[in-house]
Amino acid sequence: MAQRSPGNPPILAAVALATNPTSGTVVADSGAIAKGGLFEVRIIVSPSAAAAFALQRRNTANDANISPFPVTLYAQAQSAQYAVLVSLETNERFRVVMGADLTGTAMALLQLERME
Repeated sequence: MAQRSPGNPPILAAVALATNPTSGTVVADSGAIAKGGLFEVRIIVSPSAAAAFALQRRNTANDANISPFPVTLYAQAQSAQYAVLVSLETNERFRVVMGADLTGTAMALLQLERME
């Protein structure tokens, strides 16, 4: 069973508020993970209109998604929060990108916590 450990502080990631973001615009990126393992990932997305966001687990070169990602999340014109468990290897990353063009604004926040 995975559990939290005080020795594993959360990794926070966000990008500035995006105005009229297009499909593929990165709205949050964890950066390369220093130590692999099972991570609880909390995702908060906040669009000004209905929007699609894609969750991506990226390889160490950050040039391709690793299956079963990307996964698409949908949010209305309000904040939405999701939580997933993801296994990441050292130097992989987790990010949120726009799944479609949006006329309006959008932002996302990631909180990753390595589980023991």
